[in-house]
Amino acid sequence: MVTEAGLLSTGPTLAEQAYVVLRRLITEGELAQGRRVTERGLAAQLGVSATPVREAIRRLEQERLLERIDGRRLSVANPSLHRLYELNQVGVVLRGLAARLAAESATDEELAEIRKLHERSQQLLQQVRATKQPPTGEAIEDILEVTRQMHDLIDAAGHNTHLLEAIAAASAFDWATRVTSIDRLGSDYPVDRSFEEHRQLVDALLARDGARAEEVMQAHAKAGAEVILNQLQRDAAATRYV
Repeated sequence: MVTEAGLLSTGPTLAEQAYVVLRRLITEGELAQGRRVTERGLAAQLGVSATPVREAIRRLEQERLLERIDGRRLSVANPSLHRLYELNQVGVVLRGLAARLAAESATDEELAEIRKLHERSQQLLQQVRATKQPPTGEAIEDILEVTRQMHDLIDAAGHNTHLLEAIAAASAFDWATRVTSIDRLGSDYPVDRSFEEHRQLVDALLARDGARAEEVMQAHAKAGAEVILNQLQRDAAATRYV
């Protein structure tokens, strides 16, 4: 976890910087879901005064990434399965629209970079297969980090700022919950299926077939969400009977 003082530079946008850093720490799982935090503690962690952190906290509360317990104590949001399900429903639609817009609006350079990342993820998978051993959680996470970059590029290639903001809100817990699923499923994580879906998606983008790109992306996002939610549901059921 980043804890060094002086992480943020001084300047008129200090509150914005604090917001960006804290949001990243939450969405990456560095600040764990359900963890108690304080304004003073976060300010000390970032090496700044309480004022910019206070503004950042306000914005994160509006996004429901930070929550008040009993109206006072502050904690990182610990979303329920129902909330995650609702967010994923929205995310499936938004990601599909982003893929459609990317097929229609991406520059040739953006499409080339998307294809490059897809090829890189394939290389990583082939390296894992070459070992003739089940993939480790770390290896799967490395592959998914590359595919996450690819998805981010697809979202951005639609060149719609409002859509990007909506996707960021809907997908705030995606990476942290995905890493949890990798930890639980290990080599059973369905990474091979995702590659076939990615291949179809990249083919549609390169063909500038917006309707096909949207269709493939929605199916891919829905299938990925089901893997995560089903695992979280099994974890919750197991906890109840411990």
